Amino acid sequence: MSTCLRSCFLLAWVLLLCVIFCNFASISAQNRRPKNVQVAVRANWEGTPLLLEAGELLSKEWKDLYWEFIEVWLNTEKDQADSYTAKDCLKRIIKHGHSVLREPLASLFGFSLTLRSASPRLVLYRQLAEESLSSFPLSDDIILNNAGGGISKNEINDEAKSDHLLVGINPKTPGGKCCWVDTGDALFFDVADLLFWLRSPTRLAGDSFQQPELFDFDHVHVTSHTGCPVAILYGALGTDCFREFHVILVDAAKEGRIKYVVRPVLPAGCEAKAGLCGAIGARDSLSLGGYGVELALKNMEYKAMDDSAVKKGVTLEDPRTEDLSQEVRGFIFSKILERRPELTTEIMAFRDYLLSSTVSDTLDVWELKDLGHQTAQRIVQASDPLQSMQEINQNFPSVVSSLSRMKLSDTVKDEITANQRMIPPGKSLMALNGALLNIEDIDLYLLVDLVQQELFLADQFSKLKVPHNTIRKLLSTVVPPESSTYRVDFRSAHVHYLNNLEEDAMYKRWRSNINEILMPVFPGQLRYIRKNLYHAVYVLDPATLCGLESIDTILTLFANNFPVRFGLILYSTTFIKKIEMGGGDLHLSAVQIDSQTEDLSSLIIRLFIYIKENHGTQTAFQFLSNVNRLRMESADPADDAPEMHHVEGAFVETLLSKAKSPPQDILLKLERELTYKETSQESSMFVFKLGLSKLQCCLLMNGLVIDASEEALMNSMNDELPKIQEQVYYGYINSRTDVLDKFLSENGISRYNPQIIADGKDKPRFLSLAPLILGGESVMNNINYLHSPHTIDDLKPVTHLLAVDITSKKGMKLLHDGIHYLVEGSKVARLGVLFGGNQDADLHALLFVKVFQITASSYSHKNTVLNFLDNLCSFYEGKYILGSSVEAESIQVFLDKVYELIDANKLPLEAYKSTLEISPDEMRKNLKKVAQFLDRHLGLESGVNAVITNGRVIFPADDGTFLSHDLLLLESVELKQRIKHIVEVIEEVQWQDIDPDMLTRFVDHHKNFSQTLYKMLTQLIKIIFGSKDHTCN
Repeated sequence: MSTCLRSCFLLAWVLLLCVIFCNFASISAQNRRPKNVQVAVRANWEGTPLLLEAGELLSKEWKDLYWEFIEVWLNTEKDQADSYTAKDCLKRIIKHGHSVLREPLASLFGFSLTLRSASPRLVLYRQLAEESLSSFPLSDDIILNNAGGGISKNEINDEAKSDHLLVGINPKTPGGKCCWVDTGDALFFDVADLLFWLRSPTRLAGDSFQQPELFDFDHVHVTSHTGCPVAILYGALGTDCFREFHVILVDAAKEGRIKYVVRPVLPAGCEAKAGLCGAIGARDSLSLGGYGVELALKNMEYKAMDDSAVKKGVTLEDPRTEDLSQEVRGFIFSKILERRPELTTEIMAFRDYLLSSTVSDTLDVWELKDLGHQTAQRIVQASDPLQSMQEINQNFPSVVSSLSRMKLSDTVKDEITANQRMIPPGKSLMALNGALLNIEDIDLYLLVDLVQQELFLADQFSKLKVPHNTIRKLLSTVVPPESSTYRVDFRSAHVHYLNNLEEDAMYKRWRSNINEILMPVFPGQLRYIRKNLYHAVYVLDPATLCGLESIDTILTLFANNFPVRFGLILYSTTFIKKIEMGGGDLHLSAVQIDSQTEDLSSLIIRLFIYIKENHGTQTAFQFLSNVNRLRMESADPADDAPEMHHVEGAFVETLLSKAKSPPQDILLKLERELTYKETSQESSMFVFKLGLSKLQCCLLMNGLVIDASEEALMNSMNDELPKIQEQVYYGYINSRTDVLDKFLSENGISRYNPQIIADGKDKPRFLSLAPLILGGESVMNNINYLHSPHTIDDLKPVTHLLAVDITSKKGMKLLHDGIHYLVEGSKVARLGVLFGGNQDADLHALLFVKVFQITASSYSHKNTVLNFLDNLCSFYEGKYILGSSVEAESIQVFLDKVYELIDANKLPLEAYKSTLEISPDEMRKNLKKVAQFLDRHLGLESGVNAVITNGRVIFPADDGTFLSHDLLLLESVELKQRIKHIVEVIEEVQWQDIDPDMLTRFVDHHKNFSQTLYKMLTQLIKIIFGSKDHTCN
């Protein structure tokens, strides 16, 4: 019995010791917790699945990669086991992402995924999913009882309303469904309902106004057709319902029945149905990377010492009372003594040696002189500079002594000195391949995007087999500053100058020293220098109120010795309207003019020219002023335009005291004989060619287009003054320099078109076409280009693509102008055509497209090919676009005319006859394919005409005429600002085993990065290299 009690007592002691030991171990474990502070920045939205984020990252590179990733995942999903850890799932997602990416981009994919940079995009899809569900407020009863194929708006119970979901929260679907399809008129949660809708022609037709709105970031399936009903799938890759819906919708899109769109969303409660890999990241809160937190700590503990009682013989400064916990050259001796107390004497001797060593922790002043340079040298020469920089920054006190003893290289010192001349003191600079970045605005996410864009750009160049050293040059090319100042080159005999500050006698007393412009004056004070520094040329219609009022303004300023050279360019609005009605032909012979009647503007211009030639310019200006005075003296002058009797009276009054014969006789003779008629028409044609007629009344200040008011004149002079002063200061303008010629030669353009020069208001729109060209089969690879005569072997850095609706008048007009552009001659550009049109295009239109394509593909090198295409367009446009209905006309009549034009231009007639057999269905299929391409990749709707120049998209305005001169302007602007410096690099490359036409097709642009790099990449990627049908050696 006692033995049993003793055993029980011993067991109790053992248990008690175990409990005490466990508690002690727990306390010890708590005491051993790391003392560092961990800070995490959480997003204010729920976590998003990594699998869906991977798809968004791939879509950001190229839209088609999203669908490739979905197919790869679905095809391998069954082969994978279900027992995955989160780490295995992440590796699997990255592996499948790498399978659709090239190596340069794949290296950054995993990092971007772990950074969770695509999570905000998925939150956006959540909000769209909420809107989709809220537009159909459903209840569970309706879901269960509805078996009629979808839940229609007309079938919804108005009393059943769903809760309004908060932003960032996973949407809650009725009945716990994980996927649904939104067609704009109904929601389908079951596959059977979707199939019923697809098989019902009446429901599939739907009303166009009920179509869901699509956005640029939406994932539209590659086989979707333009104009088809939209079906948006809300769901998550990894769920069974997504696979079922996806297979059905892809088949329907391939059949041309729907436009299939995916918006990835994982509704609440569907995490288990998505599997482990499909839900990873969705259950956890989202930590935001790339943000640093500074934690400043200060030791607030104070040691209270009684200095009234000091131990005898021991002072407070006794070294033996020093705190051994203080670090001495990297050693904490209190810790060492705790571990090896038996070596106290040796350890303290070692400490004394360190303290008395010639190498001291305290640096002398002269040792700090080059410390910054030495630190930079250590970082630059390290095998891993970033790691070295981190170690030095975090351990600077312990390494400062060794840094100060480093021998400084003269090369590093010279480079730092040179950089200090460029960078202000105290400033930091960051550049990515030569493009400066704003350090204050840059963050980790933006930096990754910029690097991604650079890698994508380098990848496109490498696909073209561009040498690596050339790629580095291209990426680091210094881009000239993009000029926002475009000056219209108006130099012509049609400019009528009123005065000349350099030659007229009234300005002889003014100083002629150009350096006077640098002298300080009171604000607003004018500088009276006998030099034509300001040229104010008014472009106006003399029969308008604006034009006549501008004349009075000119004469008033001229009478007050305003230091400006004034001039006029006159035009007739009525004559320009006739030009536009004739299609914008810039030849006078093409303008139909009624010889019996003449508009008032043309008459005033003719009378003005007569007076100028016979009585001087100032008298001619006075004639225009008299017209306005007589108009104002008549009744209600504020609203009335000048009339014939005002013009005749002003003419007679002006010449009454000057002419030898009666002015009335001169007037009758001029009206009867239409003297100076051709000169008047040429003046109007000149204004139309400059593109200034739409402005009605404007002022050219040294070529800058501004308003015709006096206030605008003064403001423009103030704007021009610093530019002229700078040129004078650096010696670019002297007393012998023609200021106007200098400005127009440097920044002059031949035509004013706000769409092309952007005018500082709207940013140009660019498209990325390189992946389409380099990716294999594409509409872009089927384009055959036309060249100006005798230039087919020349380098073509500019490519114009015309998207033409073959069934519209505007489309044919655009095509015609494109051919005229090549006829007029361009050594640096080529032209391709993308033919689109309605699906019900007649056989004449299909035959026209076929003839054009045969000519461009086989005979573009012929000297007469442009003349033939010009004649062909004129014939087709005149008879089948502008003419009356010709449906009943035989196709043979059309072919006979085509054969006649072929023979007249000495092209091989028999070769055309053997290749002109067409299949209407096949041709319409090609037109539809082009329409899908324009809609999907360029965002162009069916029937829209557009010009795409090196990736830049221009839509010709409906209220204006897009001429061949606009294509010339596009060529000039793009070549000067975005291409010229790249061509210089490419011309040095020795190409081997590469088709020059492939190089020429390379046109690209990237978006969504910082302004500086945006400008740089804009220049780099829009390049066309090489020529057609020749091999580079």
